Amino acid sequence: MTAIRTVSTFAICLAVILFAGCDSPDRTLDTIRKDLVAYKTAPTPENELKVETSFAKLDTQVAELQRDGRTAEAAAVESIASNLRGDFRAARMVNSLRDAQSAIQGIGEAIKDASKSIGDVFEEKPASTP
Repeated sequence: MTAIRTVSTFAICLAVILFAGCDSPDRTLDTIRKDLVAYKTAPTPENELKVETSFAKLDTQVAELQRDGRTAEAAAVESIASNLRGDFRAARMVNSLRDAQSAIQGIGEAIKDASKSIGDVFEEKPASTP
């Protein structure tokens, strides 16, 4: 699964680099915002990949702005991107904590079930009278 995701990410990033000139950084920022909302609502690997891909595209666009000497515009975009990256990291942290909580609850249920089973094994059975 990880290898497939890595190859997918590489392919998408390559496509982003090839088509980076087709969009403006403002549009990409809007896409990141939209993708981030989708990730917060449904933190699936697909939604996470969309956000990461949009950030890769934005990085390419910022580099293009800097190369063209539009450093003030590049700095403004980088500032907004930095805030959005912080939001993304926070959303990933919330998702990780949610996953950990589910795992802990699952372990608790497993221990509860195991102790009930052990209790059933050692439960005293009435001795039969001959």
